[in-house]
Amino acid sequence: MTNNYIIFDMDGVLLDSEPMHQEIIYETFQLKGIPFDKAYIQTLTGMSAFPMWEKVKCDAHRTESVEELMQFHRDYFFKRLPEVKVPLVPHVKEVLEKFKNEAKHLSLASSSGRKLIDIFTQQTNIAHYFEVMMSGDDVQYSKPNPDIFLKVAQWYHLPATQFTVIEDSTNGVKAAKSANMQCVGFQNPLSGGQDLSQADLLIHSMQELL
Repeated sequence: MTNNYIIFDMDGVLLDSEPMHQEIIYETFQLKGIPFDKAYIQTLTGMSAFPMWEKVKCDAHRTESVEELMQFHRDYFFKRLPEVKVPLVPHVKEVLEKFKNEAKHLSLASSSGRKLIDIFTQQTNIAHYFEVMMSGDDVQYSKPNPDIFLKVAQWYHLPATQFTVIEDSTNGVKAAKSANMQCVGFQNPLSGGQDLSQADLLIHSMQELL
């Protein structure tokens, strides 16, 4: 990997959390009587809360506001959170360790909210690897919009072309390429059938980065 500035997505790249997120969204749909299946939920992978619920509201012709749907999902999620344990993606800790030892600059850019990022990175003991963490709360527009990645570049006061992004979702890869960054697509089987064809490099295991 030529660039020294590496941006990691969180869900599906650092943590095998996509099945948990998808399950909780599915349960939320059932509680709300929203008639969508798990294949539909996979199309939402990589989106942050507001645009996701905006899309669901529109597709399901719901009368509630986006904020109401989001709040219902958030309340249910945090109710379920204590019983949820999310594992790290296999070999990801070795990758973080290797990159740190090579003096690479590591950052995290996730569509998840700040609170969730803090909980998961502390629970899995990886927070200390990252110089900066950007969340879905820090930007107006979610992936596939490039804002979150450009915000990381701004934080470093560097051009976007100096960064490599590691992503597991169609929306994430699109965002990285729109930001004019290099992109490694991680084909995580737990993230569903994501189209990563726009990525500059495809990997099927984090071990390939070692």
